[in-house]
Amino acid sequence: MILDGSLESGSKISEVIVSKIFSVSRTPVRLALRVLEVEGLIQKRHGRGYTVLAFNFDDLTKAYEVRGVLEGLAASNLAREGLHSDAKAELKHIVARIEGFLRSDMPFDKIAVGYEEGNVNFHELIMSECNNEFIRFAFARISNFPLIGLGTIVFNKHKVAEEMMRLRFGNMQHSIILDAIDRRDAFRAESLMREHANQIPLYTSLLVEKVPERM
Repeated sequence: MILDGSLESGSKISEVIVSKIFSVSRTPVRLALRVLEVEGLIQKRHGRGYTVLAFNFDDLTKAYEVRGVLEGLAASNLAREGLHSDAKAELKHIVARIEGFLRSDMPFDKIAVGYEEGNVNFHELIMSECNNEFIRFAFARISNFPLIGLGTIVFNKHKVAEEMMRLRFGNMQHSIILDAIDRRDAFRAESLMREHANQIPLYTSLLVEKVPERM
């Protein structure tokens, strides 16, 4: 609702308001609002509640370009250094688990949650295993920008077929990136990760916004 403008910047939201909108208890709302605060989409007010912050897609695209460079360097460095067997096994498990969600007959919202959880784990593991503190330090400087956290994804629940296409493509990229790292092909690992890391501003536009609604 923040991203599509339903909740305008400067609007006040609170646990009570969000609970009424979605007809849920205040406990999950409290957690969700904390997550949105960490992601930089809302800000705690001096009193009760939060204020919706301005969202700039152009700035987000630029930030993703920087994130792509840093994640590409992490993948490249990991390929040169060599992938530890435990990390390799965990990355393969993550990819397989995501694939299980994508092949399931679960409702899309549960598939989306499963995908994002796996996606976050995949990206964070590569960043943590890259053996370069400067890459992690540089990423920390931009990580509080809205939606820049590793593996964060925005879903459009109104275009499920197109979103599923995007998620399948994303997990296919995970497999290819892992293969490049495992083969110690640093150049390929870096270029693939940079493309993959930029998929939200790029592939969302190609696969979701520009795909006509199906009858």
